Amino acid sequence: MPHKFLTALLISGSILLYVSTSFAADEDASENAAIVTYDQSYFENFSVVTLLDMLMAVPGVPDILNQNQQQARRAQFSGGGGQRGFGSGGDQILMDGKRLAGKANNINDTLSRVSASQVDRIELIRGAASGLDVQSQGLVINIVMREGASTSTTFWQVKGEYSGGHQFEPEFLISHSGSRGKLDYTLSYEYQNNDFFSNGIEQFYDPDGLLKAEQELAGEFDRFGHKVNTNLAYEFEDGSRLRVNGLFEPNGINGEEWRDKTSDALRPVYWDTDRDDEKWEIGGDYSREMGVFGSLKSLFVINSSTFDQTVYRFKGEDDDRYEFTRDITDQDRSEKIFRASLTKGIARGQSLELGGEAAINVFTKKFDNFDRADAASDLLIDNSDNVEIKENRYEVFANHSYNISSSMVLQSSLTTEFSKIIADNIFQNGEVDRRDTSFTYLKPRINFRYDFTERDQFRVLVEKKVSQLNFNNFVTRFDPQELLYREGNTNIRPEQTWDFAFTYEHRLADDAGSFEGEVFYRKYTDHISSVDFTNYVDFGFNEVDADSFFALPPDQALRDYIDDTGDSYIAKSGNIDSANAYGAKLKTNLRLGFIGVPDATLSVNYTYERRRVRDQFTGMIRNFDRHSDHRVDVNFRHDITEYKITYGFEIRARSDSARHYISYYWPNQPAANVKVFAEKTIFDDYKLRFEGEGLTRNRGSSTYWIYSDHIRFDDLYERQEKKNTRPVELRVSLQGTF
Repeated sequence: MPHKFLTALLISGSILLYVSTSFAADEDASENAAIVTYDQSYFENFSVVTLLDMLMAVPGVPDILNQNQQQARRAQFSGGGGQRGFGSGGDQILMDGKRLAGKANNINDTLSRVSASQVDRIELIRGAASGLDVQSQGLVINIVMREGASTSTTFWQVKGEYSGGHQFEPEFLISHSGSRGKLDYTLSYEYQNNDFFSNGIEQFYDPDGLLKAEQELAGEFDRFGHKVNTNLAYEFEDGSRLRVNGLFEPNGINGEEWRDKTSDALRPVYWDTDRDDEKWEIGGDYSREMGVFGSLKSLFVINSSTFDQTVYRFKGEDDDRYEFTRDITDQDRSEKIFRASLTKGIARGQSLELGGEAAINVFTKKFDNFDRADAASDLLIDNSDNVEIKENRYEVFANHSYNISSSMVLQSSLTTEFSKIIADNIFQNGEVDRRDTSFTYLKPRINFRYDFTERDQFRVLVEKKVSQLNFNNFVTRFDPQELLYREGNTNIRPEQTWDFAFTYEHRLADDAGSFEGEVFYRKYTDHISSVDFTNYVDFGFNEVDADSFFALPPDQALRDYIDDTGDSYIAKSGNIDSANAYGAKLKTNLRLGFIGVPDATLSVNYTYERRRVRDQFTGMIRNFDRHSDHRVDVNFRHDITEYKITYGFEIRARSDSARHYISYYWPNQPAANVKVFAEKTIFDDYKLRFEGEGLTRNRGSSTYWIYSDHIRFDDLYERQEKKNTRPVELRVSLQGTF
């Protein structure tokens, strides 16, 4: 697999070298070489309808939009993790220099509801820049809206998806934007109906490599929901501005899975999943000038989500069918974040921002598992975990921005964080085991940008980060892929990293494209991964560590003693003292005018990231769980402006990865995802779009090595060969404004 990535990299480099020598025209000198502006005239030939259409026509921007969408999808199933509060760094999409005050309310959804006629220009800001809501090492997209223009417009979209062998599922969206005096408003409603299907074949081999069983898998998940969004903005007489946005999203999943294994006495095994989700969010920001005190910026978010899921599992069919397992999960989460700061110029070319942020997270989750041996027995509780968590976090920060010259900007910041976590394990008898922990972190950040020519830029970033904890790791849960129960751990500490990055970017003349190369290093402290929590003893039944236990002469009786004491061999999510990562990123965004197709763009992003940690079960140095060293994203788009037609494709591929656990080793070979699209603008205000995804019908394959107890005994129980497939997904949509 790595040689394929190397080949793609060499081809991209060759294209870049040729393009660099093919464009001889000089760009006009700009006041700030770090900013590239796309005004309305740029989009005249692209037949754009919405703001999202405009951004998709700007080279390099679709990659960021795809990343935002992927992060939003992951957040739907997360009990935390990801960005800690608002923060101040990272790639961002801003509107009038300000970010959307929301977390569940995703910026991509807002972009699709704004009419292109309301936009004045789009600015791409590379590297450190003063006067913005964020500090960024990468790219900031700033959308500048038109002032004084009529904003009354209604956007609508109807769409549907057909997955091979399944029925067509319709969806629709309607959004209205308007203004009344100094009040601007947007209200939208979306009906979602996004089904998911999967199929697979598995083969089971004994330790001698003899086939002992085969299994077919099929899954159908009906994912449905409603989404109501609103955005309000009001400008006061004194120039201050208030923006408020809201989200209400009830949704759910009804899922069915079949597992037909030839060695089962009763077959097939049938899973029935019933899940209800509901979340709401209110966010906003307020800004005004405070005279000698500077400019005030404040943001807030208040949100809440509930998650209720029951999974019923049955064996057999017809008269022999009976329920043998039931899992019930109830989860509630709420978050409140408040951030305020004052920014003031302190000297020529320098400004200082002082402020604070407070975040209060409340997370409760209860998991109960019931099972029985046969149809004549009663369902009895087998696993139960009930956790209540409250995290209070406070930050004070100072951000200094220094425009050293027209070509050099230095930003530095220091954030001090104080956090307190109270986690209660509530047992069935009413007893409570409380964890009460406090943390203090200093988080410095230095970001330097140097434009040594109008088209060449060098950036340096040094930053200390602290991760947001994923509270799902605190609670016992059932893993449907591994078919085992993972115990929770309320003693996990936040993961810390030191990030170092050096970036060079070259922009080609006449906005013909760009090339960016970055090398980075990351040092982890308290890395979160699976950790061995087994209570090991020696021959005298004295407590010893894992290395001492496995250094003892082999003894089946001692091995069985640990397995039979009720503690068994235990793994949970926990902290590893240290880990590291290093690598490089290469990005190219090219207009293909050098081959006679000036309205076509090609983006190729390649990332090599080597993450390594000491495995807590084998003692060997290994990759992070589920991490691929190599990733490639390719985006191609061609606008045939004469006929108002656009077509293109996206390819996402990554190299092999693996999962590591106390009782298994699971290497995975993921398949590349290919998506193609074509769209045409009709009657100027309407756009018809077709998409196809999953064209390879392949999700990937893997080998699952399961051991009898601890992997370090090297006592193989079973090997499973898995092959996962998917149907081709075809989508059609029609959208317009009036």
